[in-house]
Amino acid sequence: MNISIPDCFMIAFFVGLVFGLVYEALRIVRLILRFKAAVFICDIVFFVLAAFVVIKLSVLLGNFVRIYTIFGFGAGVFTYIVTIGRLLNLIESAASVAWRLTIGKIIRKIGGFMRKTFVGIIQKVKGAFVRVSKYFAEQPEKRFRHLKSEDEKVYNKKRLDKIGEGENNVIKANVRRGLQ
Repeated sequence: MNISIPDCFMIAFFVGLVFGLVYEALRIVRLILRFKAAVFICDIVFFVLAAFVVIKLSVLLGNFVRIYTIFGFGAGVFTYIVTIGRLLNLIESAASVAWRLTIGKIIRKIGGFMRKTFVGIIQKVKGAFVRVSKYFAEQPEKRFRHLKSEDEKVYNKKRLDKIGEGENNVIKANVRRGLQ
């Protein structure tokens, strides 16, 4: 194609004006999700899409990227942001505040319901723990019973008898402490 420099610039300018709508959509996402990560991701998505559009536009206008196509596109996006974008930003900010207040009320109501539910469950569980602790407090002799008694074997005698091995196959060792 044989398109002059001013025509390429103006075509890129109008494409940039239209591409401002993509910026506006991403700005709405940033207003709703007020996280630094969301803002960062929206900015990256915008610049990647803008680069893709500029390259596609440059290829359509002459099979190579021209600096005035890039400047025209940037000027179009900038013009959109400082004119129509400012007016829409006021409307979006008011809508965003109303949205967050509405969602905030809903979340507070759900939180209050969940709090009441979990407090009831915790009170029931607390009563069970109190009963268990009283049971163990009343029977201290069972808690402090020694694990090893004189009349019982340490190993599992029943298991050994079941598989055919008895006390004859048990290795007995004497442990001495200290240096000799």
